Amino acid sequence: MKKLKLKSKIVIWATVLMIGLFVSYNILQYFVMNSWMIHYEEQSIEKKMTTIQNYYSNEKLSVQFIKENESFINSINEKSETIRVLDKEGKSVVAVSEEELLHVPSQLVQSEQFELVKSGDDRLLVYREPLVDMNYVGTIEIVRNMEIFDGLLEQFSLVMFLTGIGAVFLSLVGALFLSKQIVRPIQAISHSLTRIKKFGLEERVKVPPAQDEISELAIHFNELMDQLETSFNQQKQFVEDASHELRTPLSVLNGNLMMLNRWGKDDPEVLNKSLASSLKEVNRMDKLVKDLLELSRLDSEKTLDVIIPLMDPKQIIQKVVNDFQVTHPEAEFSLQLFEGTLLAVTEGHLEQLLTILIDNAIKYSNDDKRIKIYFKNRELIVQDFGIGILEEDIPHVTNRFYRVEKSRNRKKGGYGIGLSIALKLMETYKGSLVIESQLGKGTSVKLVFPKVKNKNNEMN
Repeated sequence: MKKLKLKSKIVIWATVLMIGLFVSYNILQYFVMNSWMIHYEEQSIEKKMTTIQNYYSNEKLSVQFIKENESFINSINEKSETIRVLDKEGKSVVAVSEEELLHVPSQLVQSEQFELVKSGDDRLLVYREPLVDMNYVGTIEIVRNMEIFDGLLEQFSLVMFLTGIGAVFLSLVGALFLSKQIVRPIQAISHSLTRIKKFGLEERVKVPPAQDEISELAIHFNELMDQLETSFNQQKQFVEDASHELRTPLSVLNGNLMMLNRWGKDDPEVLNKSLASSLKEVNRMDKLVKDLLELSRLDSEKTLDVIIPLMDPKQIIQKVVNDFQVTHPEAEFSLQLFEGTLLAVTEGHLEQLLTILIDNAIKYSNDDKRIKIYFKNRELIVQDFGIGILEEDIPHVTNRFYRVEKSRNRKKGGYGIGLSIALKLMETYKGSLVIESQLGKGTSVKLVFPKVKNKNNEMN
């Protein structure tokens, strides 16, 4: 069975189940009919016994009287039936039958008694009742042959056998049809996987029109393939972009080292310039590698399951702004921070988010270095008045290595990873990142943190 295909298993099990149900039903029907027939005969014999008892109860019984009134027994006797009256010693006084006498061992009884006796190929139903009078003690015995009912049961058994053969054929045909209906969509998925293996991730399964579990399976399979294709393309693009970004600093390092190896090591001025340039490229690669590791870590974490204590973000915001004022004295910061809102975020992550957003705001501010920072009701907004972003580029700026103007961004020292890290961090905290921008007027990035409960179990 383990080596059989699913279609064969469905056919076998469905056929066996149908045959089992049919056989069980016929066996039950056979025994019910047999029991009903015997019960019917018992009731008929009991009525006849009552008639005989009533006839004899009105007279003074004796052996001579019973023999003289044998005609009464003849009048009520039926075909395939024997009626006997026995004396107190069990000897037959009267034995009446339209055909051959049905012989069974004589037996005296103290109370009414039914018995089913096998005689050759026939079944005999025997009913005995004591016949008691002041002058006579004996037994009345009625024996009825069940051959008519047995013949009917034989015919019924033959019909059941023939219909059983038909049921096996019909169940086999039905199982084949059922297996095809069940296996066809699964085979379609299997063929799609084969085509995907051969031609790529663009192949999809045709969804059946019926809205059942199979169609749901096909829909989920197609959705999974969409996600796999998107993820594969993103990973492919990620590798290509990462390779491209690493190629530039490696080429610079290789050129500097070749120049130093040939003749620059003897020239202090060239040596210093080459070392400074190489160190700058090493720092650029170090930052890139750290950003990539951070993205990989955030991808594996998905969401934070640990409980994070609430914190007031104002101090972190002011600290990050002060640090940028030292390194970028030309920037003009405007803070609008409202009291009363606590956030469930680590200080390190909040500082990382602010650093990314403010660093981007300064890079793309051009001559207008105004930076506005607004915080109220779990919303943190960083706004600049720089070059802005085209509307069609806004949905893509959080993609890894995506840059609106690659040449200008490389000169500014960016890799297009910062907003990807920011988005992943917000997803980790089940928050959101919203970007609004107009070309030539500036960009606003809004971080919306989720609601948290305070000490009084109230939503903050």
